[in-house]
Amino acid sequence: MQVLRDCSHAGGMNASAGKSGHCQVWARDSMITLLGACTLDDPPIRNALRATIAALGEHQSPSGCIPNNIDPVTGKVNFRAYADSGLWFVIGTSLLHPEYSRIQRVLNWYECQDVDLSGLISIQESSDWQDLFCTRGKGLYVNCLYVMALRRAAEIASRNSDGVTAERYSERAAVVKEQINQRLWYRGDGVMLRHVRDSFSTDNLLHDSLGRPRWLPAKRILVNEHYYLAYLAFRAVGEWFDCLGNLMAILSGVASPEQANAILDFVQRNGLAEFPLRAIYPPVTPTDPDWRGYYGQLNQQHHYHNGGVWPFIGGFYVAALVAAGRMDTAAAALRRLARLNQEGTFNEWHHGVTGVPMGVPSQAWSAGMYLYSYECVRAGQLLFL
Repeated sequence: MQVLRDCSHAGGMNASAGKSGHCQVWARDSMITLLGACTLDDPPIRNALRATIAALGEHQSPSGCIPNNIDPVTGKVNFRAYADSGLWFVIGTSLLHPEYSRIQRVLNWYECQDVDLSGLISIQESSDWQDLFCTRGKGLYVNCLYVMALRRAAEIASRNSDGVTAERYSERAAVVKEQINQRLWYRGDGVMLRHVRDSFSTDNLLHDSLGRPRWLPAKRILVNEHYYLAYLAFRAVGEWFDCLGNLMAILSGVASPEQANAILDFVQRNGLAEFPLRAIYPPVTPTDPDWRGYYGQLNQQHHYHNGGVWPFIGGFYVAALVAAGRMDTAAAALRRLARLNQEGTFNEWHHGVTGVPMGVPSQAWSAGMYLYSYECVRAGQLLFL
């Protein structure tokens, strides 16, 4: 609670509380924080969240996009890592202060991001929460979040006596869920054709228009595993295990109970929940297609997005265990998360192998997601999502 109070001010809730670090009001950070913060009866925190929602809404673009962040001192608005801000805005505002017209504009904008009418939205590289990483194209995390936002919007539309729009949002959510499972679920069989077929401009999947055999990527890692691929791009896929994306598949109901168990078993079998939870597994290396020169020192192996431990993801992991009915495992994971947050003072991220705190302390979403996961374990059920 104190971390959230330290992040709160009249203009909203900053991503972190220090004088250096993330001193802006971030859409995704604040709305993820809201999941836990809205369980508190604390007027300063709630007022800061309301101010955040107001600021984000006031700076919504004419096309409907929600800003990535706003600098409360200069008023500068940033839209660069735009891809998930609006989806979290829909989910967060639905819990605290839904503005139906703004939500409609947000989802109209996202419908335009379904660029090939596949049902799935596409994103530019480094435009979601992993804003210094190679995720691009049809991202798993963003599309699972899209399902959640559409369902929340359908509920709000129903409350506003707009049954036609509610039905349309529910139908879109069902299509997105189906397409995620058809295109992104890897079956452990080494077959890549069904994942990259959108890259071909003809219906002949084995040969091009001149009869030449098509080039197909080979499965290089996690060949025998069952999980959701991180993204689909032009004749390329994200082969690494995206921890947050796979957890969102569980929390959104995209994953069946069998798929959810496969995902959670994967996490346990590969030791990903030791702290918990790492961003990806295994880390990308300089010889991998997904390595980028711009990673620099920040995204070295087991650092930051490239396999670093993020406490806010650990909160979603606990929640996913609760959703799957694994209550004993959830309680144990919550205790490990508590120790991690205590050691790092609700740090932004930790080293993926040693668990050493790195990044920025007093991070709002680390504190908010600890509160959320704690309340889910205490209630014995998934809350809000």
